[in-house]
Amino acid sequence: MRIPGALYAARGRAPQSEKDVPFQEILPLRLKNTVSGKADSGSDVACLQEMGMLFACMKDNEFVEKYCHKEIQQFQNCFKCYMDRKFEAKKTVNQGVVQPGNNLNYKQLNKYMRRFPNPV
Repeated sequence: MRIPGALYAARGRAPQSEKDVPFQEILPLRLKNTVSGKADSGSDVACLQEMGMLFACMKDNEFVEKYCHKEIQQFQNCFKCYMDRKFEAKKTVNQGVVQPGNNLNYKQLNKYMRRFPNPV
């Protein structure tokens, strides 16, 4: 008599013994002293809400700008604030100031990690 496969699934899979699979160190188990800047090159999307409202207004008014003055002004104000914040952040990065927190870019993180290198 065959036992249905559903009965095996109810018990789950037995854990694998650690003795059967020995640990092999392929790379050294320590962090590097630098971080690549690949993750910081992502795209920044600014003022998406205001841009959506502007395009909706333009679509409703057959792309005549004079009817959407309020939305255009809101979008321009939002973009100006975004550029000001971006400029201030870039200025602090170029000064080399490392501020504590979790919002460090790769340059600041590399500078911080140079102060506390990983032992070789």
